[in-house]
Amino acid sequence: MRLFLPLGLLATTIFVACSTSVRWDGQDPVKSFLPRSSNSKLAEAGLIRISEVDRSIAIDLRYTQESAIVKKPLYAKNMPALLRPETAVRLRRANNLVKLYGYRIKVWDAYRPPNAQLVLWDSSGHDDRFVANPFSQPSQHSCGTAVDVTLIEKSGKAVEMPTGFDSFTPQAAAAYQHPDPMVMKRKKILQQAMRKAGFFPLPNEWWHFSDRNFRSYPSTIPLSSIKSAF
Repeated sequence: MRLFLPLGLLATTIFVACSTSVRWDGQDPVKSFLPRSSNSKLAEAGLIRISEVDRSIAIDLRYTQESAIVKKPLYAKNMPALLRPETAVRLRRANNLVKLYGYRIKVWDAYRPPNAQLVLWDSSGHDDRFVANPFSQPSQHSCGTAVDVTLIEKSGKAVEMPTGFDSFTPQAAAAYQHPDPMVMKRKKILQQAMRKAGFFPLPNEWWHFSDRNFRSYPSTIPLSSIKSAF
């Protein structure tokens, strides 16, 4: 399916290395058997649908609709939530941990096509506090090793979290002390579960987490290599 992008945007995306200056503590867990997508195109690209790994993880890709940054959809309506298999397994681990507290994980964004990252970069006014510069520090979303997530109740009911998605405000910071103790508790549950599962947070966005093993997947994945898969 087509990705909704502005006219004139370069269609061919060059593979670029994903990088970050964030460091993590502790040892990376030993890799277990990694699942392989049942779709050959996704498998060849090194991606898998999150739903193939854990169906209890809720999916609500926010860029299939108008967003606070881009005033029209970035993704086709049927865009699947995709990750590297190793990253998807980590997310399943995190989901199992938050279930102990009566919650489930909901995914707001996962794999993001490089062309979509260019649109976000331009639409943000080139604000690299919240949007990765695709020319100097490509988004790990485009490598399939980052997710934007929140919590919901096991029943699927929404719960209050520090901010909504893409709220580029001081309240969005991972370390922000929200006045509501329940909101703080939920944020802590999410942060601790994601860290234990092998992710590290982005300081300016409480909802963003990157796979600590991102260096094993250094290249972005162009939409053209997988668009026939959905």
